[in-house]
Amino acid sequence: MKYGRQILAAAAAAVLTMTLAPAAIPQDAAPDTPETVMATFRVKPGQIDAFVKMMPDYWAALRERDMVMPTPHVLLRGEENGKPIVVEILSWRAHGIPDNVPPDIQAYWDKMNAMVEGRDGHKGIEFPEMTIVPVKDSPAK
Repeated sequence: MKYGRQILAAAAAAVLTMTLAPAAIPQDAAPDTPETVMATFRVKPGQIDAFVKMMPDYWAALRERDMVMPTPHVLLRGEENGKPIVVEILSWRAHGIPDNVPPDIQAYWDKMNAMVEGRDGHKGIEFPEMTIVPVKDSPAK
């Protein structure tokens, strides 16, 4: 079943409100089971340094409130068609956590929302749910 989730809301103006892309939530997933997501942030070119600088504080705030699992957590920076992109892979402790965040976490989301832009038919931020695929090492040759 597909669910749309509004994760980011504008702090001061409705124009900053953003509805996230629908994510596939397994039908048998309990609301209290972890949810791994791949967050893609299409950062405005002039905002990339400030965005990346903010991310460790954001992660610390999530961990301090026990909202996310310690692993996996990967933060990647790159380019998409010559413009900055940041990808973050993380696991929420439970599916319902992103729907009910405290005001200080919402404030981070508001800042992120102001630093991103939609591009090439994609929203500024997308959060599809992912499944971790265990990969066995190949035998040595």
